[in-house]
Amino acid sequence: MVVLQARFIKFTGALKTMLSENSPAPTAPSARRFALRNGTWATHQQLDSQIGTLNTPAAYKRYLYTVYLLRSGIEETLRLTPWPEQFGTWRPSPLSPALLSDMQDLGLTPSKAATFPRPLSASALLGALYVVEGAALGARLLIKQAAALGFNAQFGARHLAQQTASNQEWATYLTLLETAENFNEAEAITAAQNVFSFGLAALHLADHAAEQIQYG
Repeated sequence: MVVLQARFIKFTGALKTMLSENSPAPTAPSARRFALRNGTWATHQQLDSQIGTLNTPAAYKRYLYTVYLLRSGIEETLRLTPWPEQFGTWRPSPLSPALLSDMQDLGLTPSKAATFPRPLSASALLGALYVVEGAALGARLLIKQAAALGFNAQFGARHLAQQTASNQEWATYLTLLETAENFNEAEAITAAQNVFSFGLAALHLADHAAEQIQYG
């Protein structure tokens, strides 16, 4: 845990989030969304490149291990975070239970994840959720890669099936993002970058675990 937290401090959905957001940034009302995309581009691409294509069972297991550590750490923080009134009753659906079932399908027992630092403002929370909710966009590609390896909604890819079942949560998030009052773009971008950095640290732990776990 100490190693993960240290790498997170020093120091993006696999995750492969926001893959459909490659067009030039439009004008308002989507300006905030694309400011987040552009502000996190480098760290996002770093994480994507290190995860690579899920074209072998070993690559898929490595990705799965990473995403479980990432999501379980962040979701525990979100569970304990006071939510701004502007969010109403909406909360992102937890993905870690499905990820844990997928891990068990493939014979993986994860180490305990570090806890993601709590967002200290509504803008920071929106920035972190940009990555959490945007991962559903990349899941549309990942679920095809998983299917080619024999993983599906009943075995090994439950979390991807959950993410791709509907785009309503992403749409709700975008509405909250674009209508938030007193939005601080810099705080949101920093928080989103922190999520990607947390993912890189989780990937490091997954690679360390590979020394004891047979991914093949």
